[in-house]
Amino acid sequence: MRTEETTYKVGTLTYTKMGLVSLFGWLLWGDFCFQLMESVNPAIAPLKLRELDAPNWAIALIMVTLPGILNMTVCPWVSFKSDRHRGPLGRRIPFILYTLPFLTTSLLLLGFSEQIGHALHGILPASWGLSASAVIIMCIGVFMVSFKFFDMFVNSVFWYLFNDVVPHNFLGRFLGLFRIVSNLESMLFNFFIFKYAETHMTEIYVGAALLYAVGMGLMCWKVKEGKYPEPTEEEKKQSGFIAQVKVYMVECYSQPYFWNLFLCTAFWAVAGTLGVFNVFLQKSIGLDLAQIGMIGGAVSFMNMLLTYPAGALGDRFHPLRVLVYVKLANLLLLPLSLIWLFFDFPPATAFYISICISAVNLPFAVLTEAMMLPMYMRVMPLERYGQFCSANALLRSVAAIVGSFLGGLFMDLMKHLYNGSDYAYRFIPLWSIIWSAIALFFLWRLYQDWKKLPVHD
Repeated sequence: MRTEETTYKVGTLTYTKMGLVSLFGWLLWGDFCFQLMESVNPAIAPLKLRELDAPNWAIALIMVTLPGILNMTVCPWVSFKSDRHRGPLGRRIPFILYTLPFLTTSLLLLGFSEQIGHALHGILPASWGLSASAVIIMCIGVFMVSFKFFDMFVNSVFWYLFNDVVPHNFLGRFLGLFRIVSNLESMLFNFFIFKYAETHMTEIYVGAALLYAVGMGLMCWKVKEGKYPEPTEEEKKQSGFIAQVKVYMVECYSQPYFWNLFLCTAFWAVAGTLGVFNVFLQKSIGLDLAQIGMIGGAVSFMNMLLTYPAGALGDRFHPLRVLVYVKLANLLLLPLSLIWLFFDFPPATAFYISICISAVNLPFAVLTEAMMLPMYMRVMPLERYGQFCSANALLRSVAAIVGSFLGGLFMDLMKHLYNGSDYAYRFIPLWSIIWSAIALFFLWRLYQDWKKLPVHD
């Protein structure tokens, strides 16, 4: 007798086992192409700008400030619109597919920015006094803004698509595979492509653009979204910009339940703001760059091995519940790194102690990374997931900006107290402990409120 095949549902979508495998395959393929494209700009553009003798303020403006402004303006608008969009292709895929030609063109223009800059320099009036390098830098700036503008559409909705098309009891495992693919792409890029960044910039950009166009185009064709409830009459009336901003602010920031989520995320961002100085902490205890690289490489490799089992654990026990206990354990382990405040070990001993501390912290770091995105997907309202994600990201960005300023003042104070010695960087774990403890307080409040809900996924 023929038994009925098991099916898996999310919204109006139904998958067989093979359908689920196909879905995962196309989403992961799209992720690989997307991540490779995303790796190119931050790795190569600064090198080209430095080669052109661009001042540091110009590099910061092009690579950090302007993209940051776009992130804080375009991303919330796209997220708000995407949640409410209804069309034959769904509510996420149109934002990826329709910006694909413009994003690909922007990448190609960046790849040929040097050639375009030289051509423009040849036809601009000499009285303007612009060097060829200055014109190329301006071309890179303009093309970068164009790229980041269209990239914000994809970066805003790509992550939301998973929550709409992947059955929720498989989200942890899927996102585990997702992180494995991302790590694999990073390894391939750094091992085989990055070494040609200074000599083959155009070819790398062209390759990334073509791969993205084909890869993401195929993903948009093969992955199907389900049907979503039509907007209410009240929502249809919210067509004006001011009305939409008011709705956005009221819906996202008027509920204490979500403020707990936003605040714990914001304080985690503050806790991590001094991470950029970790290499100086490691050098202050006697490690060289080769040893630092060995530890980082080993951590990345183990991360890739453990990330799928960690995702499965989140599916089994709910990512919010797991994250609470993981963050508590992580906070209890953070003081291990304060050992450098009290002891100076020989470099070889410091190297092995660093390995041991990394090994102890590794499982909890992997679990934290594995739980975070599934936790957002399970806690935030599905019908407004993009909107709430952008609201969370907006506050996180503000917290990171303020935290980086305060963290810089903290490090300057420590450097002053220790007469400019790099010993000051050994206080970085103390900074992380303080802000992580505050973040854990709000995470615990979120968990307690979540348990009180009449129905919680």
